Amino acid sequence: MLVAKLVGLLLLPPGFIVLIALLGLAMRRRWPFVGGGLVILAIGALAALSLPVTARQLMSGLEAEIKPLPADGWQAEAIVVLGGGRLAAAPEYRGDTVSAATLQRLRYAARLQRVTRLPLLVSGGSVFGETIPEAELMRQALAEDFHIEPKWIEGQSRNTYENAVHTKTILEASGVRRVLLVTHASHMMRAQWAFRSVGLETQAAPTTFESTNSGYDVFDFIPNAYALSRNSQALHEFIGLGWYKVRYAGR
Repeated sequence: MLVAKLVGLLLLPPGFIVLIALLGLAMRRRWPFVGGGLVILAIGALAALSLPVTARQLMSGLEAEIKPLPADGWQAEAIVVLGGGRLAAAPEYRGDTVSAATLQRLRYAARLQRVTRLPLLVSGGSVFGETIPEAELMRQALAEDFHIEPKWIEGQSRNTYENAVHTKTILEASGVRRVLLVTHASHMMRAQWAFRSVGLETQAAPTTFESTNSGYDVFDFIPNAYALSRNSQALHEFIGLGWYKVRYAGR
């Protein structure tokens, strides 16, 4: 799992951009034209992937078919919220706590739970061998900050597909087959594919939409670090979905 995560980081910006640039520099002495071309390619890729307009287009591709949960007309027996990372060794919390992304998901899940009164399942394990699973950190945040206690804690999973596999095992024991699935809108396409592929009926309950239909302005064409991060996130989802369809299809 650690190797897979490292490979994934190298395939995403800025990792692959740095690799292309280093390769170009290494080749410049023997093949100056090719080496120089690779350096220029790396600079161009960095510029393009640092533009907000690029991030908007990529995020729109992920979120085009993802809609907010309607106020009614849905049927579910539980709410499942997926972890989105942790903040390690936070001094103000005297240890690990949930990341900003996970907190966004928990906030929306808590809102849904208060409206629907459905039981909650939190899902997230120890991706890098941490002592406390992410799901336990999620439980703590829900209990302490939102005064909600989840009914189930799934703390074994290390990726989204494993979220689905282990969640299904837990929920089937309670006779639950239909769930509201809470995660970021940009992550929902991959998450729904995973959950449906293991046989859980899911309805998307997305939060934190990144795409927008507002008009463009000059700032959309000025590179910035936040846009690079959003583009990296979007590419992570596209690559991840493709990998899941190769790795887990037919299971």
